[in-house]
Amino acid sequence: MPAYLIAHYNVDDKDLYREYQKGAGPALKIGSESKVLVLDPASNQVEGEPGGVQTVVIEFESMEKAREIYESGEYQAVVGKRLQATSLQYAVLCEGFVMPG
Repeated sequence: MPAYLIAHYNVDDKDLYREYQKGAGPALKIGSESKVLVLDPASNQVEGEPGGVQTVVIEFESMEKAREIYESGEYQAVVGKRLQATSLQYAVLCEGFVMPG
């Protein structure tokens, strides 16, 4: 069953965020073990408390693979840059589902 990393945030330090992006792609195994489905720098909030306007959704083959990659030393070495470069951030790992039929 697929799993997704969904993150929302505002980018406040574009230079530091670009540094994060350079390391995050390889660390998150984009293209080989995960796939970016959404990268919207100006998403439109329609419900809930105000949050960041950038939305990122990354798909993994399973929750186990998502946790393994997110918690890896390689990704943990770069995620701090995103946290420093952004505000109003949150991220969740969630399990998807496959429609029957």
